[in-house]
Amino acid sequence: MRVLVIDDEPVIRSIVSAALEGYAEVLEADDGLAGLAILAEARVDVVLLDVMMPGMSGYEVLSLLRRSPDHVDVAVIMLTAKAGETDHVTAYRTGADGYLTKPFDIIVLCQTVAEVARRGPDQRVAVRRAELSRAELLRQLEHQFGL
Repeated sequence: MRVLVIDDEPVIRSIVSAALEGYAEVLEADDGLAGLAILAEARVDVVLLDVMMPGMSGYEVLSLLRRSPDHVDVAVIMLTAKAGETDHVTAYRTGADGYLTKPFDIIVLCQTVAEVARRGPDQRVAVRRAELSRAELLRQLEHQFGL
């Protein structure tokens, strides 16, 4: 399996690479443009994508991937410090297949990558819709009750 980590923090890229060593080949990019350049040249099974990056946000990268016939089916897991339900809704609306918040548990990271990679494109779309519904419900509750 090949995983692309797009994150402007070198420490995060190093931690993910070490965590997935022996399980996946890990490619690294320090911003969205560099990540898109790698995707243009290499087949990737899963992208771990930060949201807040200089130049191009993770949401912008994800939106481009979902509009590209060559990359519409690539699995994308957001890996971000943004933990609010509104952030989850935005991610799933944009086309994310998973969402992990920093700081993250390495075991959960590995399990999430494996789980998302196992799903076919149709399964990923179904899970994305279910997660979007859940996130929207939680966002509404958060707003209504001030949670």
